[in-house]
Amino acid sequence: MSPETISHRDLRNESGRILREVQAGAVYVITNNGQPVAEIRPITADPFAGFTVRRAKPGARFRDIVPVEVDTDETALEALLALRGDR
Repeated sequence: MSPETISHRDLRNESGRILREVQAGAVYVITNNGQPVAEIRPITADPFAGFTVRRAKPGARFRDIVPVEVDTDETALEALLALRGDR
């Protein structure tokens, strides 16, 4: 299901209805002068579920980070959409 596009004027005039629909799962792209400028979507319960946060080691450097090997045919865009819940 692709997001519905509405103008900022529609958002202003119909904000109550739109927010009820978003709460029920709808996604809207908001435009200003016909150009997309924002997206309104429901908040997930915990967007960071499954992630662990650890403090950096003192003196750690980015150059010391070893990349993780990924064995998948999934594109980066597909992975991001999956993380965002757009699948």
